[in-house]
Amino acid sequence: MEAVGQAAVLQRALINLGEMVGTKYVFEQTLDSDVPVSREYLDIVREIYAAPHPLNTASSFETAVESLCSPGSVLVLSRPPDSSRTVTAFALLERLLAEGVIDEARPLSIGGSRHFPVRRLPHDHRCGYLLELPPDEDDFTIQESFGSSLRSISERLQRRDCRLIVLTRPEQWQRISQGAPQGIAPNLGTAQPQEIAERWLLAQQPDIPVAEWLGKPSIQHLLTGQPPTDVLSVVYLILEQHRAALASSVAEADSPEDAIKREREGTPRLTLEEQIANVVAARSNWENALHEWHEPTGRQRTSFERNFLLAASVLRGAPVGHVYAKAAELTGVLDKREKVRVNGQQSPGVIAMTRAIGARRSGDGALTFEVPHWDDAAVEYFWNDRPLARATFLTWLAKAPVDSSTNKEALETTSKDGRRALAARIGHFAVRWAVRHRRQEPLQEIVKTWYAHGPDKELWPLAVELLDSAAIHAASAPYIHTMLLAWAGRKEPALQRAVVETCKGEFGRRHTGKALRRLQHVAAQGHPAVIDTLREAVRVLWDDATVRQTLFGYIVDWCSMEKTRQTVGHRTFASLAMNSAQEADRLPPLLQAVAEADPDDEDTFRPHIQGLVTGWRALLRQAAGPAGDRELDRAVYAWLDAALAQPTLQPLVFETLRRSVDVQGSEGPALREALRTCAEWWVQGPDRPYSQEKDVLKRALTGLLDKDLTSRRRTSPQPPNTAEDKQHAEQEAAA
Repeated sequence: MEAVGQAAVLQRALINLGEMVGTKYVFEQTLDSDVPVSREYLDIVREIYAAPHPLNTASSFETAVESLCSPGSVLVLSRPPDSSRTVTAFALLERLLAEGVIDEARPLSIGGSRHFPVRRLPHDHRCGYLLELPPDEDDFTIQESFGSSLRSISERLQRRDCRLIVLTRPEQWQRISQGAPQGIAPNLGTAQPQEIAERWLLAQQPDIPVAEWLGKPSIQHLLTGQPPTDVLSVVYLILEQHRAALASSVAEADSPEDAIKREREGTPRLTLEEQIANVVAARSNWENALHEWHEPTGRQRTSFERNFLLAASVLRGAPVGHVYAKAAELTGVLDKREKVRVNGQQSPGVIAMTRAIGARRSGDGALTFEVPHWDDAAVEYFWNDRPLARATFLTWLAKAPVDSSTNKEALETTSKDGRRALAARIGHFAVRWAVRHRRQEPLQEIVKTWYAHGPDKELWPLAVELLDSAAIHAASAPYIHTMLLAWAGRKEPALQRAVVETCKGEFGRRHTGKALRRLQHVAAQGHPAVIDTLREAVRVLWDDATVRQTLFGYIVDWCSMEKTRQTVGHRTFASLAMNSAQEADRLPPLLQAVAEADPDDEDTFRPHIQGLVTGWRALLRQAAGPAGDRELDRAVYAWLDAALAQPTLQPLVFETLRRSVDVQGSEGPALREALRTCAEWWVQGPDRPYSQEKDVLKRALTGLLDKDLTSRRRTSPQPPNTAEDKQHAEQEAAA
């Protein structure tokens, strides 16, 4: 049990660090805020970390540890992607904990802000903090004054005996480093690829003959000069081969019949040299071997065989009967003249097809390949070899969980849960493919097809969950973030809806600033199909106080522009100007921000009056429909309720509403009439009994509106000269 527990901890640490994942790629970890780093997590870091080798100093890592021992010390790790930047920071924090310099390690979040105010530092004592600066993206950049602000941050840290490590990139640090303390961002050098591989191999498989593996010239050639990403891809292949050989040895020792069966099937246990050859071939995507398989000497590979290999590769883990039926379906789609008859015994059966593609049937009926990464390589081979069939293949892949035309007798699972399981397998394949190959086509086709199937059906939530999970997973997050940004600017409603729903999920909570920028692009399109979801996302992001100023600015812009005013503008403003039925006893978010604003806090946000007026004016323009059941009515009710319950808010409420209707021309009377009507219904209407206090407040508001109207008439003494001017004057008088 102890070994199992250690393995689970190790795997969790490896995944969370973004240093070993199923996609065979390594990316920087996206840090969660307000979650202390566990000791067992850092213990694993100590096991797998290979310290860098500096060029000019004996041990720059040790020097960095010494510099962090002083209270208030700040260290900047300015390193490019794929340079073990984050794991180096964790290794430094682990040493500080081990030597008793700090009592806890904790990440910090900059949120959606462009700077990091000193007041945002927690009040903990003897804590080591890790702050990751988000990369410059779109129109978002960290302020150039960040470097100079580190001095005041250091002073605040010193008072509480704390330390700070900042993660940034060289090009970003060059721009924001002015005024930073001298020597705060040392060059720690580079870790040797062979040492990285050795530490990771031993951490995951202590019994592996590391010296034999890493001593082979062919393996050394794969590792030399490679970044950590490629090194760990090789590590993954080595572990896969070693564990397969180990499992096969154990099985043969326990069951001689299994050994005879493997020999009969032509899959004997591989020697170390053969395992190494497999690793080398896998790094080249098995192109030569796959060519020999597709074009065998002395015979013609059938279309059904090729499609069975392709179906088994993308439907990884599916029951073999399902793969068999889907392969027949794919053959009919790609080769319309060839129809595979899977009901009778004319076509090769499951056993023949399984052996033809070099796979094995496991106990649960799923197919596994003897050769490492044969499945990914097979899809890559098809993609490169058959460019004119790509679109048809992607359409088939996306429709696989939707289309029910597959022969039911061949399927082993036809239930709703079975379709969901199939959809999950296809979705995970699409994410792996997108991240590994930087190709979004499979994932994009899945999103479009499942959206067309119905956003209220079971597949669409699965697609959103898939994207949200990939957007917060360290291995896939960088590419998925870039992909979502590109989708946000596209016009297809399916892609926009996927972006917005992902932004209102865990991705939006962890990466609020990035989510906000993607919503801005979606809102600029003003597509009606995404407005309701966009409103929900706005409420989610509003919970992060660091992005409220930016978010409010976006909403004001949407309410100002003619293109978006009547779509996302007034709808998103309304989502913050009123409460849901479940929150009826609370202040609307905008008024809550006003009530909670601290004038002495430089990082606080108070919505400015002109922005509120712009939003309210956009909302009042949507006064069509019966009074009493509109978003406009509910928003007016909420603000007047707040003014009645909290008299300190009354000046802001009155000033905002009166300025919102103080408009010249024919629009002014219409806006004033809409506001007066809402106020009358607030005093007394369905489910709103009359009260004298409400009537007094309403009269105070309407009195201010009358005063403003009188003042406007006095400042416009010229008589109307045209029929249109006379009409405007009559409307003003009527109001």
